[in-house]
Amino acid sequence: MNAKPTPGKADEALSETAAQALHEAATIAGVPAAGKTELIAGILREQILSGKLTPATVLPSERTLSAEYGVNRLTVQRAIAILRNEGLVQSIHGKGVFVRRAGDWPSRTHHRTITVDGDGNYVDSESTGGEWRDIEPPNKYNTNAEGPLALAFGVVEGTPFYASDRLLENDAGTRIFVRNYLPASIAKKLRSITRKPYVSARETFKAAKAAGMKLDFNDYVAARNPTPSDAHSLRIPDGIPMLITRRITTSNGEPILMQETRRSAEDTQLHYRPR
Repeated sequence: MNAKPTPGKADEALSETAAQALHEAATIAGVPAAGKTELIAGILREQILSGKLTPATVLPSERTLSAEYGVNRLTVQRAIAILRNEGLVQSIHGKGVFVRRAGDWPSRTHHRTITVDGDGNYVDSESTGGEWRDIEPPNKYNTNAEGPLALAFGVVEGTPFYASDRLLENDAGTRIFVRNYLPASIAKKLRSITRKPYVSARETFKAAKAAGMKLDFNDYVAARNPTPSDAHSLRIPDGIPMLITRRITTSNGEPILMQETRRSAEDTQLHYRPR
């Protein structure tokens, strides 16, 4: 009588992988179309971060992933785009999508976009999302423009401004500092803003729209060594630069608001989505 073959370790691993794939496909099948992109991205992300997909590994083709998870190729393309934006994979034309080395992965991605809410108002998505919470009370004060601020706005030094500061933190312990500068001349046209305890970008955009202003946005990114105060408040390790982003909002060429954000550059990337 022939003995029944005993499965080897390779067979067991293959069986486990196949079972996991079937489970994931069944899970995705029960998800509404709108959520399948995020779910597939999450599965692939876990495989990369856990080491199941090692650096320099080529991801399965779009056709293979589509068949494996029972979705169309557009859903797969969008899922891979999420991973690409997170720095986990790299597309090489004619060769495929490769897993990047762990040292190349930014652990933090800051999304810098201007969106429009249901009422048609502009929304700054970076610091107004649910991810962030104040760790100090917001602070509003009067200041006068020194050289860099005067140059950014195209005004003479000493021009009066309203400034507002926020120190924010998310659940991962990442901190950002946000400062908004509003010229006093603009504040006279948007009086509702100055009555608030904090001059926010969103409220300024809303008030400007109500006043008939047409808004335009320009972003600038720079890096510099943090001051001891910035290094302490933002928890920036020694030897790591600080990223500074400045978004200047104008109306017919006249600057009405500058939002300056500071953060550690360690393992950090900025994601800009064209409007």
